[in-house]
Amino acid sequence: MIYFSWISIIRIGLVQMALGSILALTNATLNRIMVVELSLLAIVPGMLIALHYAIQITRPNWGLLSDIGGNRTRWIIGGLSILGIGATLATVGIIVFEKNFLLGLFVSSIAYGLIGIGVGASGTSLLALLATGTQEKQRALAATITWLMMIMGAILTAFIVGDLIEPYSHLRL
Repeated sequence: MIYFSWISIIRIGLVQMALGSILALTNATLNRIMVVELSLLAIVPGMLIALHYAIQITRPNWGLLSDIGGNRTRWIIGGLSILGIGATLATVGIIVFEKNFLLGLFVSSIAYGLIGIGVGASGTSLLALLATGTQEKQRALAATITWLMMIMGAILTAFIVGDLIEPYSHLRL
């Protein structure tokens, strides 16, 4: 079997970094906007984030599907696409909340459901790809590198986007 080089592991980490960046937008930035800018009760974004995590219970299914499907890249790209659509829809939900709370909640619920599916499909398949493509002696370091890159993506995104949307307006968002 041919194993991943360290460059390939870094490339996989960049995908994980993108995943972390999108999650930072939906779980931190949009959360703050709902509570601070729209004056919604904190339970609203809390329940939306809980929805996305509740869907994470399907992660073993995504792992199995990527195992038997034989093409994890397809699952990673498809999951990231669904995650991106969900994040975009979550942003639209912010704008809708201001006009109609119930419609905003409906749009946001669909969005966070898609986020949960996207993270489950892409994140699980990515980690399975990493586990099967690395040598036993390099797995721990490879996992550490990719997780640190995901965290770095989330931190950088939160800082950059937070700065770009100040002072807040829907147009800046």
